[in-house]
Amino acid sequence: MSLSMMAFAILMLTTVSFDGFLETPLWASIRQWLFQVLAMQQGSDPSKPITTLALVLFYGLFVAVYVAFSSLAARLSGPGENTIETARIYVLNLVPVAIAYHLAHYLSHLLIAGQLMIPIASDPFGFGWNLFGTAGYRVNIGVIGAKQVWYLAVSAIVAGHIAAVCIAHANALQRISDRKRAIISQLPMLVLMVAYTMNNLWILS
Repeated sequence: MSLSMMAFAILMLTTVSFDGFLETPLWASIRQWLFQVLAMQQGSDPSKPITTLALVLFYGLFVAVYVAFSSLAARLSGPGENTIETARIYVLNLVPVAIAYHLAHYLSHLLIAGQLMIPIASDPFGFGWNLFGTAGYRVNIGVIGAKQVWYLAVSAIVAGHIAAVCIAHANALQRISDRKRAIISQLPMLVLMVAYTMNNLWILS
């Protein structure tokens, strides 16, 4: 996988994680503190610059952490292993995690806002049509409860991380002939997946 694809895969994780982080009390506290500091200096609303800068820093943090764990995996893989090459190979492991967290994070929005497709199907151009008799449909916000959303979100995240670990293990066995060394080399990625799972569950909660 190219470096650009690696950067994009990490960006997929960063954006959805950051979107969830924006809803946490921790971010509210950080934002309020920064708002007070910057507002006194600029005399204007610094919300957009703060959020943009935070997103850039968030992405930098994700890249740095992933490369650091890839470096550990490369060292445990044996002599001659390169950190960047290892990072490029194992970044595919992040794709199931990104898909799972996108599903978990946006599931309720999909099920509720997605219902707007029902009336739009009958009147796609806003001409007052009622092609399928559904133009008067009203969104049912109770289509899924908070408990069901939580269970489905947790299940998706856990399944995504299990898939990521399995893919990483399969990649390691293909690249490293020594089975024991291949398993040991995956310990950093396993720790990273567990840490990211805990982070995701904290954000969702």
